[in-house]
Amino acid sequence: MDNRRFDCAVFDLDGTLINTIDDLAHACDILLRQSGIEPQWSIEDYKRFVGNGARLLVKRAFDNKLSEAELDEQYELFKPIYNRIKLEHAYIYDGIIDVVSELKRDGVKLAVCTNKPDLAAKGMVYALFSERLFDAVQGAVDGFPRKPDPTVPNRILNKLKVSADKTVWIGDSDVDVQSARNLGCAAAAVTWGFRSRENLIEVNPDYLLNSPKEILKIFK
Repeated sequence: MDNRRFDCAVFDLDGTLINTIDDLAHACDILLRQSGIEPQWSIEDYKRFVGNGARLLVKRAFDNKLSEAELDEQYELFKPIYNRIKLEHAYIYDGIIDVVSELKRDGVKLAVCTNKPDLAAKGMVYALFSERLFDAVQGAVDGFPRKPDPTVPNRILNKLKVSADKTVWIGDSDVDVQSARNLGCAAAAVTWGFRSRENLIEVNPDYLLNSPKEILKIFK
């Protein structure tokens, strides 16, 4: 008899499975220079800017000074820039492949749900992981709401035929914890990503994880 509490893990991508911050920052800096603006942001600044999707990342990189029309234009310019350089410095966090592979062997359904543009998200996951490792990979698609809205995550669970109460959302930000709350599943926040431990404690996740190996304890 299977007494496992959870049957599905939904992973955030940036800051959870993969460290992507250097290439995200570099893409924004390229975009700023193309507009005649000398970049002023540090990597720590960019860590605060990410989490709500590439469009808001671009907005924050331009110091929230763009009109909606200008933001639309810069966002469209950003996507091919980032897609071109997205793997230059990105790497999987130590221990992640072993953990995710063990979950897969144990029959846990595995999904990636990210606010990264869908083309870049799928390209990155399939380049760095086995294409068969994750049961679903979904990035942001224009016309669909971004997380923490539950619309897209619900579609993922329906596709995988699992319920929210048997799912744990694993991510590195307050956005991920709120995504889990909105979906109705458990929230696990990881401390090796882009948000501080203090920030994560403030949003009160069900699990606070300090290393990838601790993910396995949730499913045992």
